[in-house]
Amino acid sequence: MDNKYEILQAIREAKKHLGEGSDFRIADVMETMEGIAPFLDKEVIIGLKCKNCDSYARGSFPLSNDFWAVDENEHCHEKKTSLKNLNALKLAGCHQYSCQEREELMKLGQDILDEDLRPGFSDRKLYDRSKFASYSVDFRMLSNPGNICIEFGHLTDGGFTCSDIRLYIIKRLDPGFGEDASRKISEALKKGPVMALEANLQIRRQLDIDYVLEWIAKKRKMDIVYL
Repeated sequence: MDNKYEILQAIREAKKHLGEGSDFRIADVMETMEGIAPFLDKEVIIGLKCKNCDSYARGSFPLSNDFWAVDENEHCHEKKTSLKNLNALKLAGCHQYSCQEREELMKLGQDILDEDLRPGFSDRKLYDRSKFASYSVDFRMLSNPGNICIEFGHLTDGGFTCSDIRLYIIKRLDPGFGEDASRKISEALKKGPVMALEANLQIRRQLDIDYVLEWIAKKRKMDIVYL
């Protein structure tokens, strides 16, 4: 059974077995759940719960050490299966939810940003071809399943303008980096979290990015992969 109202149907079946002598508090909880249940279909549960869990991934590698074959279905690393194989009841009742690794990774990223990247690029300028002007380098950090992405860019009156430079701090490898890069990242992850830089060679030379990242890698005892 996998339909929009499967949780509602399960609650109604449970209410039938409560009996008239049930504790009124249990009856109140069931009434509340019955009122909420029509809004708790599978996609809502995935959005509210699964996508914020450490075990969630947008896709997976179905074959061990084969980074060419990719299953693009949403995946649960804890249950080692695609979310399409789990119904709403299984997802809603899962007690293995955790966001500890994501929080730790965000803290590591923030430390690298505040202690290493900002001081390291404080005197460098980033050229914006669309505005024919150079700006002080600024950063924006985004959280993804298994990694964080630190975007390089600059601030304007309209807010943050992203460049073509992205630094990933990776703790778990999921699809998205390509076969060759995934193989390199997988090997480097055996030693711990990995930094992966996405930037063309010209920009790397312009900002002398490699020098700063190699200093950070040595300080943080992390490997670097150039995408």
